[in-house]
Amino acid sequence: MNFSKLARLSLLAILPLAVLAACGSDDDGASEVLPIGADVTLRNTLQDPGQPETAYPSLFEQPEDAFDEFGTVSNTDTEFPTALAQPETPMGEISGLYEIDLTGNSISFSLLPTADNPFWSNVFEVHPEGKFDRYYLTFSEPHNIESFSSDNSSVNLRIDSPTVAVVELGAEYDMNPGTEFTIDVE
Repeated sequence: MNFSKLARLSLLAILPLAVLAACGSDDDGASEVLPIGADVTLRNTLQDPGQPETAYPSLFEQPEDAFDEFGTVSNTDTEFPTALAQPETPMGEISGLYEIDLTGNSISFSLLPTADNPFWSNVFEVHPEGKFDRYYLTFSEPHNIESFSSDNSSVNLRIDSPTVAVVELGAEYDMNPGTEFTIDVE
């Protein structure tokens, strides 16, 4: 057998494996609901029982978008490691409230402050009926969310549009040190 025939046979043997590998990569990407590499903007609002929904910055007499945060959806990096942190407010420096991590298939929140935090300790509570803490996630590309499940019954995911998903922390949400939850998206 000459070298050219051997090379062709080797290529024919390898080609199906290359096709399978390429298909496997496409399948992995297709299973990701949140668009990896897309830009995402985070905005927080609050709603007390019987009151209208207001943007977090309004507490400091700032425009609605003043505390917007920006990240890029990634399976490896945390998009918002100190969400809601503000270095300069009329009340001084405010540390981050949550670490918010997005992957292709989940949204996770971890409450950061400890019980003795000078700002956040004043807002720790179990949410009463009618109170909502909302986190608007606006994606630069469609998010493809069709359904979700949360490991916390007080947490909901609302889909406002193909590019906007809203994490809602509602009644009975335990906003106290150590709280964590994950929303799996499909």
